[in-house]
Amino acid sequence: MDDNHTSPGAFDDPEWLDEFQDLANRALSDLDDSASCEQVHPIIASWYEKLMQGEPPDSRDSILQAMACLSSEIMNQVPDDAFEDLMEFMNEDELAGWIEYVLMVGRAFEIALRNGEFDDL
Repeated sequence: MDDNHTSPGAFDDPEWLDEFQDLANRALSDLDDSASCEQVHPIIASWYEKLMQGEPPDSRDSILQAMACLSSEIMNQVPDDAFEDLMEFMNEDELAGWIEYVLMVGRAFEIALRNGEFDDL
């Protein structure tokens, strides 16, 4: 069996993200107090509020379809116990819509990053 983390199926195990989380934690611990979450959070919260007051980012129909497909793939990977717990509060269509919403916010955040909106952070 191949222990290489880039082998097919490696992304089925969420532990592949541990390396990135550890890297982010180390980077954050090296920052000075001027870049703390207390100072960054209001900027991000303001950006999010502005995003919610406007329209979502323009997207081609194919991008919207891809996000819907990705949402389905994510739903298929939710552990059974967690899925059952979620279904106590919403139905599958609502969950898919919420996942698409999170993907849209992530896409808008990436666009903002690319446009330099957070260059001062």
